[in-house]
Amino acid sequence: MDLNKPSAAQEEIVVDRLKKHLARGKEILKGGNVKRGQLKMWSSAIRHAIAKVYGIDHAVSNVLSPKLILDTIVVQDEFQKRIEQIEHFIASIDAIGASAFSKSTGGRIFIGHGKSPMWRELKDFLQDRLCLQWDEFNREAVAGIGTFERISAMLDSACFAFLIMTAEDEYTDATIHARQNVVHELGLFQGRLGPRKAIILLEEGCSEFSNIVGLSQTRFPKGHITSVFEEIRRVLERERIVNP
Repeated sequence: MDLNKPSAAQEEIVVDRLKKHLARGKEILKGGNVKRGQLKMWSSAIRHAIAKVYGIDHAVSNVLSPKLILDTIVVQDEFQKRIEQIEHFIASIDAIGASAFSKSTGGRIFIGHGKSPMWRELKDFLQDRLCLQWDEFNREAVAGIGTFERISAMLDSACFAFLIMTAEDEYTDATIHARQNVVHELGLFQGRLGPRKAIILLEEGCSEFSNIVGLSQTRFPKGHITSVFEEIRRVLERERIVNP
């Protein structure tokens, strides 16, 4: 089975399973006093369903990997966060369909980012130094265009993606993570392009989500994305996006 290109039937099955797990998760959360074991079992069931079609290394599957939970309040907050992630993921599949994970034929470099303006430095490097076309969510006016319609267009036009994960969202356990839109985009672009062509740029101080180790990533000092530009060039040369 080609994990990067699920059939409509395969995707329909996994979405149905995810919706059932989602409903069960909401029942557990509504009951209150959620236990760590319940969160782990629910997360494992979700990860297994996603892996059946999209592979065990899919970003959404990875972000749900069990991690240490210290007390009941944190468990409930974590459960709520994971439920919201799965709702977003299901909505993406429903709106975009299996074509979101088929081969891309475009020629642009997609830049996924949070609120940090550092992405503009990467954009300038790609455009001015490497003479590459680029794209990011707000490059085109989105008024009157659905979010998933815009994402679908970006997936179609991309031949490579950089996902800039900057430390912006603080969780209840005091760790600081990338914004959820970047995690979501990472999952979509890794599904479409594969992990060799959807590269994580991880800022110092930004927590790794579970099982990110082993995926293609480049780390950079806090606030200094320019320090990895030559490494970015080498990756693009490796993938024959630019000539050596």
